[in-house]
Amino acid sequence: MKFLHLADVHLGMENYGRIDPSTGLHTRLKDFIECFSFAIDIALEEKVDLVIFTGDAYKNSNPNPTHQREFARQIYRLSKAEIPVVMINGNHDNPVSFGKATSLDIFDTLNVSGVKVVTEPELLNIETKDGPVQVFGLPWPTKNLFLSKEEYKDFTDEEITKEIQRRARKKIKKFARMMKPDTPAIFAAHLAAAEATYSGSERSAIIGRDPVFSTQVLAQKEFDYVALGHIHKFQDLNLNNHPPVVYPGSIERINFGEEKDDKGVCLVNIEKGKTSYEFIPLPARKFVTIDVVISEEQDPTNTLLGEIEKYDLFEAVVRVFYTMSEDREDLLDFKRIHSALEEAFLVSAIAKKSKLVERRKRVKEITENLGMLEAMDKYIKNSPDLVPLSEELKTYAQELEKELDGNV
Repeated sequence: MKFLHLADVHLGMENYGRIDPSTGLHTRLKDFIECFSFAIDIALEEKVDLVIFTGDAYKNSNPNPTHQREFARQIYRLSKAEIPVVMINGNHDNPVSFGKATSLDIFDTLNVSGVKVVTEPELLNIETKDGPVQVFGLPWPTKNLFLSKEEYKDFTDEEITKEIQRRARKKIKKFARMMKPDTPAIFAAHLAAAEATYSGSERSAIIGRDPVFSTQVLAQKEFDYVALGHIHKFQDLNLNNHPPVVYPGSIERINFGEEKDDKGVCLVNIEKGKTSYEFIPLPARKFVTIDVVISEEQDPTNTLLGEIEKYDLFEAVVRVFYTMSEDREDLLDFKRIHSALEEAFLVSAIAKKSKLVERRKRVKEITENLGMLEAMDKYIKNSPDLVPLSEELKTYAQELEKELDGNV
């Protein structure tokens, strides 16, 4: 059988762009739609037996009607082609408040033909044009999935996380043993794997609030393929071993933290118990950082222009940093610099980098590519006077992050 594995669509991310007056849509929304549509084109052209989407359809769990419409259009294309779709609930699909609907529930409510939404751990037996397939779906592991309110009322956050991990590990092993050996078996989940490499844009599990799972736990031998979502960087955590444990990555770049990451989907083949896959790139928007150190002997403008000429900036999101002495900054001809950047889709910054060595040493680990919680954690570690307030500050940071995710 052959299936398409994609994840982390994140419709609604509208940074680094503008409103297109001809359509009324944000230009970055168009970027995400183009990549999503391209992925569905692949599924249709390859006549796949199944599409597995491993979570995070939108920027947050309260998508606006336009974002819902655009996502539904692509899913409908698969339904119309009679290609079954399994959608795993991700952390961005999950409502902050217990009891509210997820952003994917509407597909189950409308009973969209061939579409199954996984909001709790379950085993699906799906009939495809090339025969049956088993899919064990595990949504983003929250306390509401694994613990009753009475159970965790006296738990610390760390204890809750450890208990979720323990119960989820047990669930993974239990469902693995339920797999029929002669039928393709897929484990599809939205979660954080311990050995995964983060691209720089995801909310990090470093401070211990998110459950994390080892590749050893995920790579149960009964599965033919482990389809993951959540981490935005394409990677196989069990490379050249059985089964592949794969994050296809997000379909479009979120910010400069993903500048060097390829964006795409995975086309997977399972034949006679052997699994192979191909990573297929999508037409994601380019992000380019130009970083120039200008010496006292160099002409500032010509040096900067010379560096800009080395890059293909056509339709790219660009930022330019320069390091030079303050007394020579007036020599920069910004009119010529802007002219050299005309082919770019957007110039997000032309800025001087700080040369304050001591401050840089203190905050060397803190960059704009970190999530708020991870940045807060590193900042506290660099500020001894804040350590006693660590837990309280992290709690406030998490609350602010949730509010921003819901409103930005």
